[in-house]
Amino acid sequence: MGAGEAVRRFYRPAAAAEPIADPERVRAEWIRWRARMFFGFFVGYAVLYFCRKNISTALPVMAGDLGYSNTALGVIGSTLYVTYGLGKFVNGVLADRANVRAFLATALVVSGVCNLVFGSLSALWALSFAWGANGWFQSMGFPPIARGMTLWFPPAGKATRWALWTCSHQAGTAAVMAFTAWILGWGGWRWCFRLPGLICIGLGLALWFVMRDTPASCGLPPLDPFPDRKREPAEDEADYRATFVRLVLRNRNVWVIGFADLFAYVVRFGSLDWVPKFLKEARGYEAGAAGFSSAIMPLFGVAGVLLAGFVADRVFRGRYRAVNAIAFAVLGLALLGFWGIGPGHPLLDLALMAAVGFLVEVPQSILGAVAAVDAGGSARIASASVGLVGILAYIGATGSAVGTGSFVDAFGWDGAFYLWIGCAAAGLLLCLLVWKEPPVRGV
Repeated sequence: MGAGEAVRRFYRPAAAAEPIADPERVRAEWIRWRARMFFGFFVGYAVLYFCRKNISTALPVMAGDLGYSNTALGVIGSTLYVTYGLGKFVNGVLADRANVRAFLATALVVSGVCNLVFGSLSALWALSFAWGANGWFQSMGFPPIARGMTLWFPPAGKATRWALWTCSHQAGTAAVMAFTAWILGWGGWRWCFRLPGLICIGLGLALWFVMRDTPASCGLPPLDPFPDRKREPAEDEADYRATFVRLVLRNRNVWVIGFADLFAYVVRFGSLDWVPKFLKEARGYEAGAAGFSSAIMPLFGVAGVLLAGFVADRVFRGRYRAVNAIAFAVLGLALLGFWGIGPGHPLLDLALMAAVGFLVEVPQSILGAVAAVDAGGSARIASASVGLVGILAYIGATGSAVGTGSFVDAFGWDGAFYLWIGCAAAGLLLCLLVWKEPPVRGV
């Protein structure tokens, strides 16, 4: 058997097992396997962040050890966002036809290997290549989880389950920022990549044994993910293209929301990636303390994710665009306050970082849902709309890395806040353009 055939067999969907006939055993097996799969999806994605956001805490020490400018460090960071954005699309297509646990295990194991390699390099081109490769395998994490959540869980309670799972992003980011801050105290910046890499590899191998591909591979009956949805009539390719152009490419609201998300991502990833270095260089923190303190942003980001939709539905009665506009406005004020207070106020630093972490997650968590509704039309068109917004968002993420580094080199740390506050203001102005649009229901 050749290597190509071995790879195809590894990623091939698992064969169906002998169906379980006893209804009581079916019920018990559903409970058991759903718990294991959700555990795998949550912990697996959280630990992927151990090999993605570990660079935030390491940057201040890397800069001193390697002697690279902030712009050069930004180039390294931006390579992950470029490959992640491209890979998320490509791997999304591949994951629809692949084995869920094989895809997720590969993401964890190879991302861990990339981190081990990264922690042993010093040349700028080599670091950039390794971090870009890491971004590609990081992008293999979400698509199998999205598919697996549909395969293993019924539509009832979908919003609650996805909200809980989404917390894995922030939980992983907060945990790795605190963890790598501890590592800096004894092992230096290289171990901030080596140790998370080993953890990622270990978990990937463990999840291979803990998880399964589909319910059918465990002898369970398959779920219809949309039992109550009215089936859409067949749509030929010409009709689809015309609808896509009309409802997405020529839809002002979709573009407005997409660029608002772009600016949200500049602030979100710019602050997460660069605030630890800012605290060390401009506020006088030790590198470890800077990492621990910065972990408060993703922790409060969990609350932002969980409360954004609830507040928009219950308090603002579906006026998601108004919530986004308010969040951008207050985010700009929080950044202005954080910038202006100066050194010597650690409690104020923590409070304002918490506010930034909370507020930046509000537009990030609901802009995609608004884009899907604004596109109207079929589910395919809604997906295309969300995809376009996602592409713009990761352009913003890429710009956050090299853009923040370049602004800091050009204007000092004031330059970072010029960029972030400017992006918050731009997001606010874009949301004001669609403020009077009708309320969004059912997202």
